[in-house]
Amino acid sequence: MTPLSRLSALALACALAAPAHAHLLDVPPEGSCSPRPLQWTNDAVPAPTDVVPPAFRPGEVLQIQDLARLQGWLPNEVWDRRAQFFFEGMQLEVGPCYRRFPQPAYFDRATAANAGKASLDADGNLAGFSGAGLPFPLDGFDESAPDAAMRLAWDHRYRYQAAGFRGDFRITQVTKGGRSVEDYAGTFFFFPLHGVPGGDEGDGRERFAAGGSFQSPETARGLAWRQYQLKAAETDYKESDDVFVYLPDERKVKRAPPQEAEGVYVPSFTRARSVGNVGMSLPTAGVNDLGNPAIAATEPLRKGFVGLVIRPNAYQWTIGGARDVLAPANVHASGYPPEPSRNFGPSGLSLASDVWDVRRAVELDGVRKSPEGVVAKVAIWIDALTLQPLYWISRESNGAVYEVGIFASRWSADDARTARWQGSGDGFGVMLPVAQSFTVAGEGGGWRREAFVLASEPPAPEQAKDFLSVQGLQRKGH
Repeated sequence: MTPLSRLSALALACALAAPAHAHLLDVPPEGSCSPRPLQWTNDAVPAPTDVVPPAFRPGEVLQIQDLARLQGWLPNEVWDRRAQFFFEGMQLEVGPCYRRFPQPAYFDRATAANAGKASLDADGNLAGFSGAGLPFPLDGFDESAPDAAMRLAWDHRYRYQAAGFRGDFRITQVTKGGRSVEDYAGTFFFFPLHGVPGGDEGDGRERFAAGGSFQSPETARGLAWRQYQLKAAETDYKESDDVFVYLPDERKVKRAPPQEAEGVYVPSFTRARSVGNVGMSLPTAGVNDLGNPAIAATEPLRKGFVGLVIRPNAYQWTIGGARDVLAPANVHASGYPPEPSRNFGPSGLSLASDVWDVRRAVELDGVRKSPEGVVAKVAIWIDALTLQPLYWISRESNGAVYEVGIFASRWSADDARTARWQGSGDGFGVMLPVAQSFTVAGEGGGWRREAFVLASEPPAPEQAKDFLSVQGLQRKGH
């Protein structure tokens, strides 16, 4: 057989061996770096190709002169804002390709137990879910099903998050193209109330508790809050969270107005000197226009934790496909609080000097049933293996891009200092949301949130009791 005929026979064998259908959640074997980013379609069939070197080699470092190599490996909206997300002097190290991050056995068992129990109605509302594991097992996931996108959105919402996270955090507001920077620092917790061994179920009505307090600067010091999301939100996305805010100027706890804003709540952190839900600063003379300043201070701030927790039934979802991306899915570098002076580039918004892994991402496109402020649409790029958010793009009703965000996570099992328990140990663990960086239209910049030291094991009983109570909010404010 001639060399040419041998190559032809090999190509034919590869074609015959290729699967007839490429599934959305199929991920190449760990370590098999791709020569080009996947662009997925429903009828994609891998075609036989000659051997082509991988686009990236784990361990290589990319600098600003290598930036063109990232095109195609990032969402277009991120690439269009590369001047803000990447910078001269960056050291972007390529991490592993398609690395697996095992989660604990108890979570997998709970997911398997849910098979056939959870269901969706025509409006995407969730029923029959215990709160443990994923609502819909990913084994045998059918992306052609009419409700496939909604199922995946609910699985993203209830992805493995251990016993939540808690620790010190800092939100940095960046305006004027990076020339103006304001830091707001405090402590925070997010505490799931179902499906965690050794956890606390609360009164059984809530899915999670969250809260925190600001310590600096002086304009925000003393603000403290608690948020409780009810199970009822799964069957009605307009169901309000219970939110309480301690206002140090009044020395009292106030119940916030009904909260239809989704996600993790943060109050307007300048004591009624801003309209937090639109991110617009107001002069002192304009405070009177807000009515009661105490009410304004309890307005939800769309900064800090955007995109970590969604209300899937607030959207109509479609699947935008799968993409191979580079993303800070398991970072190695640090930031606040251990390294408060880390360089985030001239824009103040770059997470580029770190390890970025090659991951397979699924794009979920959502149209809100009723807009949240200016946000009418979102695209969430989630990791096909961990379901963690990698990128976030929101749009206004006219299609204009409003927010473009990058999420940085760290796998707990890689950190020897992380507590070992049933949900995180040697070889298995949880992705901790250590940082986010968002550009925001009209702000001349955006914001960055750092929380590089987070605990994820169940809190001690006294601490859990404190999380579930509003009685200690006044103490938190001092």
